[in-house]
Formats: sequence, C-alpha cells, structure tokens
Amino acid sequence: MTNYMTLLFSAVKKHWLAFTGISVGFVVIYYGVLLLLTMIRFAEIPNYIVFHDIIGIYGLILEGTPSMSDAFMIAKDEAWIETGYKNPEYYGVATWSYMLIPPKMFLVFLMGLLLATFTVLILASREQGCALKSGNKLYATAGVSTTFVSLTSATLTWVVCCATPSWVVALAMLGMNASLALWLEPLGQLLMSAGLGLMLVVILYQLKQLALTKKHNNFVNV
Repeated sequence: MTNYMTLLFSAVKKHWLAFTGISVGFVVIYYGVLLLLTMIRFAEIPNYIVFHDIIGIYGLILEGTPSMSDAFMIAKDEAWIETGYKNPEYYGVATWSYMLIPPKMFLVFLMGLLLATFTVLILASREQGCALKSGNKLYATAGVSTTFVSLTSATLTWVVCCATPSWVVALAMLGMNASLALWLEPLGQLLMSAGLGLMLVVILYQLKQLALTKKHNNFVNV
C-alpha cells in the first residue's frame, strides 16, 4: 500500500495542473450543466436567487433542537444558495428550484478528485509504456461511477414531484413517472456508495498495474 501511495503522489505531483483543473472543473461544469439542463427542460430562466443567512439558520436550529445529532441532520440539508422560477400566475410559488447544499457539493468535489486521480494515473501509465489491460472496461466503469454520483447529487425541487431537494426530481424531469421516481428515492444512498466504490476499485487497479509495470521496467533496465 505504501508503494501505491508513493506512485499516486508522484503522479499527482507531476501532473498537478491537470489534477487541479479536473478536480475544480468537474464541480463547476456539473453545477453549470445541471442548471442549464433544468432551464432547457422548463424553457424558463431563473427569476430569483436567494443567498440564505446560513449562520442565522444554523443558530436557530441549534437553539430549537435539543439533540445535537438531530440538529446536525437538520443543518446538513440546509441550502446555502437557491435559484429557480417563481410563477406569477400561481402566487409567486417556485415551480422549480436549484440549490447548492454543502454535503452534496462535497460529494461532487470528491467525485472530481477521483476523476482527476484516474486521469493522472492514465497519464503516468502511458509514460511508463503501460497499456492498461481492459482499458475500455475501465473507462466504462468510470463513466458508470460518474453517472451514479452525478445523478444522486442533484439538488432540485419541482412542485410536480416533491417540495424538498432530491435526486429523484431529476428522474421525473427526464420523463419518469413521479410516483415511480419517489419510490426509487431510498436507493440514492446505495447508488452513491456504489459509484464512489467503483471508482476506488478502478484507481486501485490502475495503481496495481502501474506498480507492476514500474517493477518490470526497473528489472529490464538492470
């Protein structure tokens, strides 16, 4: 494992620009595309934006919730920023909204880090002259992993589906029956865990292959 960590740090250090760009870029692109697709789906441009007084909200939660564990569970789902479309024909009710919620943002950023790691290890393998076995399967697995995490990290609301931000709103917006989408909601945690787990397996496989190639190259050079 120590050898794997050495190879990982070496790859990140050598390709730090790509690593940083992908890590941050994934978050920016993800939330940008999510908002853009929502606007296209409803053919509406957001007409409001709210920067929530998150410090005040956290204070109220702590003050009104005796249990710290309960307070944490409530606070973690509070949105920092919200935008969407309030329909003037329905008393200004937000028919859809798009939120930035810290725990979900962290998971998206974590996925960005994993994708960045995957990329720099691909670059390191090519530099070592290592053609990864099952390369297409690795790319496919990384794609499935990214899809799982991206889908289950969506924080949207839609009056037709539910009034709380949930990943299943994205399914409903894509055309799935709202009742079926809500029935699938409990699977979100499982899909999220599967996505992150698959990506970790791919990265460990990359490190194993890179270590074997490096060992082989050192043996040949001797």
